[in-house]
Amino acid sequence: MKGRKPDLKVIEGESETPALDVPAHIPAEMAEEWRTVSIDLVERKLMNEAMRGGLDAYIMALWNMRQAQEQIDKHGLLIDAGKGILKQNPAVSLLGKAQQVVLRLSVEMGLTPASRSRAAFQPSKEKEDDNIFSHAGLDL
Repeated sequence: MKGRKPDLKVIEGESETPALDVPAHIPAEMAEEWRTVSIDLVERKLMNEAMRGGLDAYIMALWNMRQAQEQIDKHGLLIDAGKGILKQNPAVSLLGKAQQVVLRLSVEMGLTPASRSRAAFQPSKEKEDDNIFSHAGLDL
């Protein structure tokens, strides 16, 4: 989809924090990353059950990206296709696709510095005591 992305909004009214247990399908080497990101989302009041799928997709794309990079490091950008002909390592295109997914999801979840600077991620500057109408007994 093209165009401006909608601003994320802090989810109000959540009475309980979703369980932060790492799902079984997350690779063991990515468990700490899953915990770190989920705790960050909980602290910013963005984590709910619906967000878990996006978090899982982000973590798995990050894992795929790392796996592809390992294969590129091991075999190089070009591999032998036989008879002395070189071709692009398939891990190169996998890396590019995984990087696109990681970047898109990190922006959508507010994990990049630019996305965190949006107003939706900033604490409210107006305190209840600072509201001039609250002194008059008006709840505006």
